[in-house]
Amino acid sequence: MPRKKPTHARRRAAVRAGLTTVAGVLATAAPAAADAPLLAQGTSGPAVSQVQGALHIGVNGRFDAVTKHAVLTFQRRDGLLVDGVVGPQTWGALFGIAPQPAAHAAATSTSSATSTGSTTSSASSSTGGYAVPAGIVSCESGGNYSAVNPSSGAGGAYQILPSTWRAYGGQGLPQDASPAEQGRIAGEIYANQGASAWSC
Repeated sequence: MPRKKPTHARRRAAVRAGLTTVAGVLATAAPAAADAPLLAQGTSGPAVSQVQGALHIGVNGRFDAVTKHAVLTFQRRDGLLVDGVVGPQTWGALFGIAPQPAAHAAATSTSSATSTGSTTSSASSSTGGYAVPAGIVSCESGGNYSAVNPSSGAGGAYQILPSTWRAYGGQGLPQDASPAEQGRIAGEIYANQGASAWSC
């Protein structure tokens, strides 16, 4: 017996069902910190992709060594428990839904950062996932990790001079480095010099 062709009504119902499924997936893309899954090296899935996107690293949905390094760097910078695991506190800090970062953040600050303590603490809540306040990145490069200033030679999302880049252990040029490496060095510069290291 030949199969019946689907009617227009059935097709519309199928499309609606598919859209509902997609909407459900998107709605759970950034769960509340308390309900977020615990992510560690070896896990995979959409939640890992969400975290990778927030960390501005390559998104592949796998919690690999690169992802763990980026998580550790973020945790260290924001004064969280540095364990390389994305739990409620790290979820919250990444997406702006967590309590205040742990008080031991001050232990990682240098004496020069102490003079800008209030600026640093307020900036940590407005980094937008960057290693320095998002306003600096937006002003310097618009978030373009490949940007190069033709006048000064400064490169990358944080517009770091090649000489400064090398002084902080960078290899090659900043604009050629991974977002995680750019963030690591920018974070160290910010910890040592604060926002004064940038003209924005």
